[in-house]
Order: sequence, then C-alpha cells, then structure tokens
Amino acid sequence: SKLTSLHLVFNNNRITGENLGDLGAGIGCCSELTSLHLDLSGNQITGERLGDFGAGVGWCRKLTSLHLEFNNNQITGENLGYFGAGIGRCSKLTSLGLEFNNNRINEKHLVPFGAVVGRCSKLTYLHLEFNKNQISGENLGYFADGIGRCSKLTSLGLWFSGNQISGENLGDLGAGIGCCSEL
Repeated sequence: SKLTSLHLVFNNNRITGENLGDLGAGIGCCSELTSLHLDLSGNQITGERLGDFGAGVGWCRKLTSLHLEFNNNQITGENLGYFGAGIGRCSKLTSLGLEFNNNRINEKHLVPFGAVVGRCSKLTYLHLEFNKNQISGENLGYFADGIGRCSKLTSLGLWFSGNQISGENLGDLGAGIGCCSEL
C-alpha cells in the first residue's frame, strides 16, 4: 500500500475492543504510513486487546507522527506497557500524542508504559493526557524516568488533572523530566 497518511474517527460508537488487535494488524500492513491519527473515544474499550493493537501499529516502521485518542472508554491500563512496547518499535517516531482521559488507569500501569516510551529515541514532541483516571502519583517518578530517556524532546505536555495526586511525589516527576536535556 502507498498510503502515507491515515486519519480515522470512530468516536461515540459501541466498539468493545475485541477487534482492536485486528485493526492494529490492518494498519500495520500500511508499510509506507508516516502519519496516523485514530480517534476511538467514547466507546466501550476495556484495553484487553490494547497490546495487540500496539503490536500491529508497531509494524509501521516509517511512522513519524502518531496521535491516538482513547478518551471516555473503560481502559484499566493493564496492557498499557504492551501497547507502549508495540508503539516503541516505530523507530522513526518523532511526534507522539496519546489521550487516555476518563478511563480507569492507575499509576502502576504508567511505569512500564513510561519505560517503553523512553525507548523512542527520536521523539521531539510528546503529548500525553491521563486526565480523570485513578492515578495517585505514587509511581510518577518511575514513569518520568522513562520519559526522561527521550533526550531529543523539545516539546512535552503531560496532563493528569482530576486524579488523586498528592504533592508528595511531584519532585520525583520533575527530576525525571529534568533529564530531557533539550527541553
């Protein structure tokens, strides 16, 4: 396929995620894809197949820009690390935007996710939204350690509004982000 840019919007439907892996595999067949924007917000996705989806998208080796929206679903985050590992195989990725607002993700699932995002060595732009989840902030430092490995970042946006974060661990978050020498 000679497709280089793909924008799909399936928000506010009844998608459960059972075929999410198939969607990822189909997208992964687009070997020339450099830009992907997919909006699956407002569905009934639990995240069980999120890792399979990420693995499929990971076959898009020429991908430089990726923006995925999974807002207002029922994602618990248990497969967030596997999802990130698939995305991390996109070795040419320079721009990554992920929105997981209003789901059921807690911070223990952010740690492996942050670690694999940290492997995206060419990222210059990173935009992550985790508003209105179940994040207490306890492991945000470990999450930020992974993000801190993105040494070429020049633009970083992290959103954690509407969670249960206390101020105790914000220093750890700042220390991890502080390792991004180009910010």
